Amino acid sequence: MFEAVMQAKGQTLEINKLEVMQGQSKYGGGYVSVPFVWENVGTERPLFPADGKVLVGFKSENIEIDKLTKDFGAEVPVAGLASVNFEADGTLEDLRAKVDLQLTGLRSEKLKDFTPATFGVTARIENDQLVVDGRLQQARIEPVQITANMPLDVAKIIENKALDEQTPVRAKVLMPRSSVNFVRQFVPALARIDGNMALDVNVGGTIANPSFSGAADMTINSARFANPTLPALSNFNARLVFDGDSLNFPQFRGDLAGGPFTLSGQITFPKLTEPNFNLQLRADAVLVARSDDLTARVDADIRLTGPLNGASVVGNVAITNSQFLKNLDLIPIGVPGRPPPGPKPPSAKPDLSFPDPPLRDWKFDVAIKTKDPFMIRGNLANGGALVDMKLSGTGLEPRIDGSVRLQNVEATLPFSRLEITQGFLYFKPDDPMNPGLDLQGTSVIRDYTIRVYVYGTADAPEAVFTSEPPLPQEEIISLLATGTTREELMGGGNVLAGRALMLLGQQLYQKVFKKGQRTTTNSAFDRLDVDVGGVDPRTGQQTATARYRVNDKVLVIGDIGVQGDFRGTVKYLIRFR
Repeated sequence: MFEAVMQAKGQTLEINKLEVMQGQSKYGGGYVSVPFVWENVGTERPLFPADGKVLVGFKSENIEIDKLTKDFGAEVPVAGLASVNFEADGTLEDLRAKVDLQLTGLRSEKLKDFTPATFGVTARIENDQLVVDGRLQQARIEPVQITANMPLDVAKIIENKALDEQTPVRAKVLMPRSSVNFVRQFVPALARIDGNMALDVNVGGTIANPSFSGAADMTINSARFANPTLPALSNFNARLVFDGDSLNFPQFRGDLAGGPFTLSGQITFPKLTEPNFNLQLRADAVLVARSDDLTARVDADIRLTGPLNGASVVGNVAITNSQFLKNLDLIPIGVPGRPPPGPKPPSAKPDLSFPDPPLRDWKFDVAIKTKDPFMIRGNLANGGALVDMKLSGTGLEPRIDGSVRLQNVEATLPFSRLEITQGFLYFKPDDPMNPGLDLQGTSVIRDYTIRVYVYGTADAPEAVFTSEPPLPQEEIISLLATGTTREELMGGGNVLAGRALMLLGQQLYQKVFKKGQRTTTNSAFDRLDVDVGGVDPRTGQQTATARYRVNDKVLVIGDIGVQGDFRGTVKYLIRFR
């Protein structure tokens, strides 16, 4: 509830019995008397005569900040108590005023580790001068001092309805050297941080053309995140120097998981609220992503220039010393007696856009390439990838264009090996998260040469299979997946059992003998093919057959029949093109 009695009489506007209440809580109360000429409304004559008397007194104690702001339809990130005492007297052309604001028990519901802080500021207006003196205190840092003063002609501001941007300003922010451990209050993901920082900044010049002096420096010996996949920061040293209207970076360097990086350049302030960037970031094998499956490092040379709301990002990123390592279980050996887990529901396609300022209007021109091949390792595929892409457009509508070329990639299925002779992923600006596919592979299975062509997009791939000698598509797929034709699979359960036994043997071999080792291509299991329960076309009896590929031309074959007879052959393959 807001209650006030307001009346205009003569050349005075008077507000008495001024109270703000919520239930039984009194937010504040006071009295206001200011010069005001009612008959001048709608004319060119001044409404507030400069020689009129001013008398103001308002006081409020222990206001709950979050409760008060919610009452007015707003939210603030902190909670605590506020006390305000405002007094003013004199005339508009010779005003004497004082505001004393005390914020105590400042805390954040979102930051559980935040130690309550206290902030007090006193502002005085006397002899057309504004003087501000503030102090921020918290247990984890040294007290931060804030002082400022500037000319303030209240009568002139009312007459011009604006503050002159050529008004000179003097301000100072001082924080003695403190431990940077207080940062963990604002970044809960940090598990540990060790270092210190100090700040001594002076502001001069005018509102339109501020001038800075002083410096800030920070040292971080080490910083680690609770998430072990995030890179650790070490040996970080930064010194920022304020000079005139610019903030310079004479020293800003550190290591991310052993990869050094530096930032140089400056930020200028044509206006106090409109920074202009001219920064350059250089990095050498910096770790940008790490998980159980992925390790990615990049070299970078990127420049950021322009104003905050329309900056340009230009440069090069080179992927180096990176790999993707993933072993897939084809049968759930680790969970005997349980069915394999069902497929995960498809996730929503991420929207690559920054609709909010300041990134919304930033312009990008960044080339992304591989310095050395991005290695692909696993039990089902081995090889490398070469990236040649470009990030352009704006933050609102970024554009990704380019391709990823697969190099020396072999896809190893349980009973066949597919060599990717040509492989491209094409990224288009209109749908960057759905690349086009152009993959061609060749596999030699027994006496058949199979060629696979995959095209379309990642969301809707298409595949074409051909073979020499010619086989129907269904037979080709059966050969790739099981190493046998559909007719042989349907010949009896022994063939299926033999396939399952071979698959189980491969899995156990990887888990027991190759545990923790990087899978290599062309291993013994890649070369060996075993059939149990097949039918020998010469005798019509079931046999167990083992084929071992010595190289691409020589094949050693051994057959054992149900009667125990053995037959060994050596095949030398000659192919005509």
